Amino acid sequence: MRFSAATRAAGREAMRERQRLGRMATPALRVRYPGLESLQVRFDFSDRGEFVPSPQLTVFHPPAPAYFCFACPYSDCDGEFDRTDPVKLAVDSGDAQARGELRCVGTRHRVAACTICVEYSISPYRR
Repeated sequence: MRFSAATRAAGREAMRERQRLGRMATPALRVRYPGLESLQVRFDFSDRGEFVPSPQLTVFHPPAPAYFCFACPYSDCDGEFDRTDPVKLAVDSGDAQARGELRCVGTRHRVAACTICVEYSISPYRR
């Protein structure tokens, strides 16, 4: 059992390291989207279990890296939510807000599929 626990932790740590390197390699928001004053990404979670994570709101300001991959809120899950393409569509479309829904594709508790669902909204604020 210790091996599988170490494997889960290693998978989560590998994902976090990949995200850290991705953030470092990503240009700032002001470079990628020069017309934006800020960008908000909101997550509302639902799950069939007893515990449901609190909503999350991340605000990106011009000096922040334009990196839009977010780890699953379950600490034992190796999944992530990549919102790079939806952010680009929201900014390019000129809409005030974009919404969508997706399910985590990570694994929890050794090999069980993660069951969390997220409704997200992306709100670009232009200058």
